[in-house]
Amino acid sequence: MFRKTFFIVLSILVSAYGQAASHLILDGQFRPRTEYRHGFHTLMPPGADPAFFVSQRSRLNLFHMQSGFSLGFSLQDIRVWGEVPQLVRTGANTSVHQAWAEVRLSDQAAVKAGRQEIVYDDHRIFGNVDWAQQGRSHDAAILKWDSGEGFTVHGGFAYNQESERIMGTVYEMNNYKAFQYLWLNNQWEDIRISLLFLNNGWQHSPDNTAFSQTAGGRIEYSPGRYSLSGSAYMQTGRDASNRNLSAHYLSAELSQPLHESIILQTGFEVLSGTDRQDMEDPGYTNNSFNPFYGTNHRFNGHMDYFYVGNHINDVGLRDFYGGMAYSPGWWSAGFRTHVFASDALLDDPANGGETMPRYLGTEVDLYFGLQLYERATLRIGYSHMFASRSMEVLKGGSRRETNNWAWVMLVLNPEFFNMQR
Repeated sequence: MFRKTFFIVLSILVSAYGQAASHLILDGQFRPRTEYRHGFHTLMPPGADPAFFVSQRSRLNLFHMQSGFSLGFSLQDIRVWGEVPQLVRTGANTSVHQAWAEVRLSDQAAVKAGRQEIVYDDHRIFGNVDWAQQGRSHDAAILKWDSGEGFTVHGGFAYNQESERIMGTVYEMNNYKAFQYLWLNNQWEDIRISLLFLNNGWQHSPDNTAFSQTAGGRIEYSPGRYSLSGSAYMQTGRDASNRNLSAHYLSAELSQPLHESIILQTGFEVLSGTDRQDMEDPGYTNNSFNPFYGTNHRFNGHMDYFYVGNHINDVGLRDFYGGMAYSPGWWSAGFRTHVFASDALLDDPANGGETMPRYLGTEVDLYFGLQLYERATLRIGYSHMFASRSMEVLKGGSRRETNNWAWVMLVLNPEFFNMQR
């Protein structure tokens, strides 16, 4: 499949290269990752066997730019080694990750439409989820305006349907039905400020789409060797189950280099939650913050206990972390320690009417990277979760088991063509 696609795209490149003032890039990615899981994503039950597998991403990316417009395509094959029979007849693992066009409306304005990654700021609300082999992309249109002097405005729009219809617009997929957002960003010499407003809709019933509103922003201050950043958001409206929503998010991080190769980082995040006792009331207000389309693997520990396909509409999270990164050149290494606590209260199942301590556990993440060649990198990681009894109540499994995760990933990013005329 990919060999056939490669030659089709190659033919397009050769014919397009004859156009004036064009820039054509064909590159790819080959990324196999081996994982050992014994307590990844949730605590391990006693007596359960660990998981061990190899997953692989193979991508072919095409970018073409000429006067007035640009085009981007990304084809990918995502598989776990062995999930597809040897004598396969279908291409179910192959998909279009991106297929977009951007048209210039003026020197300052443009519109970008199609299937595309949407990434803003630190990836907390909108990110491409690159750690997941499949990644995240949206079918959307974005109006862009850039002053040329540091001020940028983006307005995004999406409206999803499962197919072409004769009548009706009911959307039954486990996905948002529509969103509209406005992102404003201004860059000064030492300060960068962003504001984000998101109106997000999920189909709740055949005659109702529940809309929530997220509003807030981020500031980054880098006056010299150190940098300080912080974010704050609030959510209101209705959640996907049409409950009243009132939630908030707050974070801050300090990054301080010791010298040119070593950087220390410390910070915290608070994602509001809902008390488990309040959830017993059918008409309760949802106080749990939802980071929606962010790259959640970047936050709250590499073992993905929180907000990576889980922990939505629950007791929230308080995450206090610190770590160090060392990058002398052709290799890098680092660690980060997270101390987790619930933001809202958990019930104690062994003592009716009592609540659990907020402390959930401590996770330690270790990672190592080796630059093999210019476009070839080997990455290795190990994580360990030291859980509390409260984590057992929240996630299930056993804190007395050895809850750990290890992985090795090879990343090759070949560039096949880069032609400019």
